[in-house]
Amino acid sequence: MVCMKEIKDIIFFTGAGFSKPAACKMSIDMLSDLESLSNDGNSMFTQTERKTIKFILSCLYYHAQWRSLEADGKYSYQPNIEEFAMLLRRIQKRENLLPYPVTGNWSDKIMSLEQEFRFENKDSELDLYDSIERKIKTICYREWLDASNTDFLAPLSEFFRDNPRIDTKLEWFTLNNDLVLEGHFQNDNSIYTGFVSQKWVGFDRTSIDEDTYNAGRVNYYKLHGSIDWFRMNDGTVRKKNQNIDESEIDAKTNPFLIFGHGTKLFTIDPFFSLLKAFHDKLHERRYFFIIGYSFFDPHVNNLLFNELMANPDQDKKMILVNPKLNRNLNFNDFDFESKYGFDRVLKKESAIRLVNYFKDIQRNNFYSDMPEFNMTQISTESFVYVQCSGQDFISRLFSKSDEGLYWLTQIVNELGSEPEKTFK
Repeated sequence: MVCMKEIKDIIFFTGAGFSKPAACKMSIDMLSDLESLSNDGNSMFTQTERKTIKFILSCLYYHAQWRSLEADGKYSYQPNIEEFAMLLRRIQKRENLLPYPVTGNWSDKIMSLEQEFRFENKDSELDLYDSIERKIKTICYREWLDASNTDFLAPLSEFFRDNPRIDTKLEWFTLNNDLVLEGHFQNDNSIYTGFVSQKWVGFDRTSIDEDTYNAGRVNYYKLHGSIDWFRMNDGTVRKKNQNIDESEIDAKTNPFLIFGHGTKLFTIDPFFSLLKAFHDKLHERRYFFIIGYSFFDPHVNNLLFNELMANPDQDKKMILVNPKLNRNLNFNDFDFESKYGFDRVLKKESAIRLVNYFKDIQRNNFYSDMPEFNMTQISTESFVYVQCSGQDFISRLFSKSDEGLYWLTQIVNELGSEPEKTFK
């Protein structure tokens, strides 16, 4: 059995690693695929677009190597698709913001490519960079995020089936744009994403029909949008369906998601209200199950770290689930006796290594415009790192132990029975 109390104590937060078992590509793999497409004369990109992609890739690899050297061997940086999109926009807007490392005579190459594109596409309303980004978002992104197998979510389906009387919803936040969770539960309406009749209404109970709200078992907050979201010309946000008139969709934000932006803080809905909901739920809940997230978004990190450290009762904790969160951790850093139901849990004395990893990210001016404002204080006692895949974690969490209790209940009980912590 499982109690509503345990569910009310938890929020789930998932990054790209969570969707990997469904064959969705990671951001690094997306960039690798884009590189292959730039070498393929039969791809959807024109010759000029392919040359531009290669040029931007060379800039990214140059900068990644420089960052790796600057880290003195502590980290090896690899560029990803979001960094590509961010640099693409910086070049496009270079009159207002000089991008790295596009300086000196390299700017001649940019102007040459732009002129070549304009000559080849005299009737196009798009410039070179908009054309590349649109193809990535509308064609590549959907292929990269195509979920081929969601069987790893079967334990969650069985949990819902075996516990029909639990009306407390799972509060689930994600940075992912894919449709893995919605696709797995498409036949039973278990996932509520803030849309009613394909139109965005949010998560405010007063705006939602009671029957519609109660039908869902998971409140699923997609902080960075989704590949099936669209903003219409009238400003409303809708989900893709057959009745949408394509001419009424705002082409510049198709699909409606946060992709490659230097800042992830937006004061427009639904992104603003989704971020606020994340802040509020962090304040309400005690345990944050963080699955498949590598902590490369300081804006999200600030919310997590601040809530952990500002909590006056010192009784909140992150449970980090990742097969390889930091390469500096080795075999001897883990306990191999079962704890929280798992065999590979980071030792307390090794937790400082992860703290330093978080601090390095928070202080790095590559990941945020003003790193001096980022939260860097986090106690080694405020998190538990379980080294396993999200797939294995979900399987264990929603299965029953030998005592007949769900591991969800047992893990929360074990976390809650730990002695009071002293934060430093």
